[in-house]
Amino acid sequence: MSNNISRLAKTRARRRALGIRSTETILHEREIAALDEIKERFGLASRSDVISILIARTDPNTITPADAAAIRDRAN
Repeated sequence: MSNNISRLAKTRARRRALGIRSTETILHEREIAALDEIKERFGLASRSDVISILIARTDPNTITPADAAAIRDRAN
């Protein structure tokens, strides 16, 4: 068990050195299913990899106030 903790600590330290951070994301079941489908289709290691690809392919300038409002409305 101690060896696993040590390995995990080393992995986290390497990721921090690369500027990689973790975050919690709250998603609807259908959004998680979409991430899983993409993950499986391309043989990716994690949902985080899928999210990184989606962010890289998205032009932030195309996101509108209406997009943000739709998300806010969905939460209510």
